[in-house]
Amino acid sequence: MRGRPDYLTKGTCSGTVEIGLTMRRRKTIVDVAEECGLSQATVARVLNGQKNIQVKGNTRERVLSAAQKIGYRRNALAASLRRQETNTIAISIADITNPFFPELIKAIQDTMRQYGYSVIQLNNEWNPDIEQEHFQYMIQTCVDGAIISPSHPTTNLDPLGIIPFVLLTNSADFPTYDTVGNDSKEGMNLALERLYELGHRQIALFVGGSMKSGSSWRLEVFNNFYERKGMEVPTNMHVDCEFSINSVISFEKAKNAMEKFLAGSNLPTAVFASNDILGLATLQVANDKGINVPDQLSVVGMDGIFSGEVSYPPLTTVNKNRAEIGRMAALTLIEKIKQPNGWEAKKLMLPCNLIERGSTGRA
Repeated sequence: MRGRPDYLTKGTCSGTVEIGLTMRRRKTIVDVAEECGLSQATVARVLNGQKNIQVKGNTRERVLSAAQKIGYRRNALAASLRRQETNTIAISIADITNPFFPELIKAIQDTMRQYGYSVIQLNNEWNPDIEQEHFQYMIQTCVDGAIISPSHPTTNLDPLGIIPFVLLTNSADFPTYDTVGNDSKEGMNLALERLYELGHRQIALFVGGSMKSGSSWRLEVFNNFYERKGMEVPTNMHVDCEFSINSVISFEKAKNAMEKFLAGSNLPTAVFASNDILGLATLQVANDKGINVPDQLSVVGMDGIFSGEVSYPPLTTVNKNRAEIGRMAALTLIEKIKQPNGWEAKKLMLPCNLIERGSTGRA
């Protein structure tokens, strides 16, 4: 075989057989934790040589023995950097194609830059396995801190070990961690109240993601709103659309779900969409079907992305003030990096506001 190094081939009695070069995967803290049966956080503390950390009994010996057994080698450069500051933080985002995130990320970058930090941006694609790989990368590159948009309400944060981090969420699923998010429940109530003031009683709830998981609270808010008004909750007014990791595909799925819904006989006078992608999909389907917005159907989205300003008609939306979320997340992380001891978890819930545009009118 001309041009191929000898070490890539091997002669046999029947000819030449290709031999691939095998790269051995570097052992990580995850492997050590699995070997010794301890949490990744405990293993990280021992292997990173963190001072003033007490471990029970023979824990340290178990960790070191397991590390030696599987051939774990500590990154010397990373270890030296860990004792200092790298002036770098990481952002792990669930979906970089989602128009919700760019303004938020820019606010984080601008704020961190003011304080002398560089930013590494990672996209986990709503995939818990990729997210865990990101956490290992953060440890190995010795970032000073991290801002994370969790891929799932049950995201395992133990692998981050001693790295300071802040979560971009308003979920109650992370009670012991620092979180920055919106009061989305109040924001949804703002939209429903405005539709009620405009005379709408048959309101459809359009939700992205399964109502049985992270979106179930929206159905609860929706039902509670009707009960507070002394009205019966409308039947068959819940539209569910599974999101893809790609926002373009998500938009198409949203259109398909709304097309099926609006093809029925029990039609609403208004639609509240749990995000602007769903709201924009509803506008397009209505336009395609010749349904006049807002004369025949009012539509409200949620997030406040730029596309809603230039749609036809412009989309009424619950603005989540994404830039302020990013700025506050960055400031919280900086404070946490500078004061690592005696830190109590902060829960920042920023208000939403309703931006009324041309997609809403009287019933």
